[in-house]
Amino acid sequence: MEQVMKHYGNAILAVIVLLALGAILVAALTSDGYVANAFKEAVTTFFSKMNALG
Repeated sequence: MEQVMKHYGNAILAVIVLLALGAILVAALTSDGYVANAFKEAVTTFFSKMNALG
């Protein structure tokens, strides 16, 4: 186990942090609050502007 942690410890930690950030993002977006509406508006604006360029 010690060798596994020495070899893969940083990768395991990175995966755990990314999963935690993903869970926080999903929790913030599932509630129809300010964060969800702002994120949806930002994504919609981004893709509308990208479509206008092409």
